[in-house]
Amino acid sequence: MNSKTIALNFNSIAGAWIVACVIAASACGPRIGDSCSSSTQCSFAGDRICDTNQPGGSCTVFDCQPDQCPDNAVCVRFRSRTPRLQILACMKRCNANSDCREGEGYRCVGPEDFADRNSAEIVDRERPNARFCAALGVP
Repeated sequence: MNSKTIALNFNSIAGAWIVACVIAASACGPRIGDSCSSSTQCSFAGDRICDTNQPGGSCTVFDCQPDQCPDNAVCVRFRSRTPRLQILACMKRCNANSDCREGEGYRCVGPEDFADRNSAEIVDRERPNARFCAALGVP
């Protein structure tokens, strides 16, 4: 083996190792709806924040756009009747309560589950009837 072959083999192994690490890190990283106490627990890049107003904190993206939430989440408009108070947030999509952090009071809900039916609205065009994890009635 000459020095060019050794360098080529090392570069190939190093490149494969870096790709594997990136894939592993992205698969294990915080996702929308994960618990948190600071935004750095949600993303070092600053593309997600920790909503500490939610029980146990919740990783999210505020001011989301329709069909643009990461992690298969859904964009929800809260307080949809009052434009100046509206909040847009990516919420973890779910099919059942077991998909949510039940132990912390989160349930799988839809806009119809809010006391005021105009309190939440799914803005995604691809999934207008999606359900999402939310802590309703939890102090």
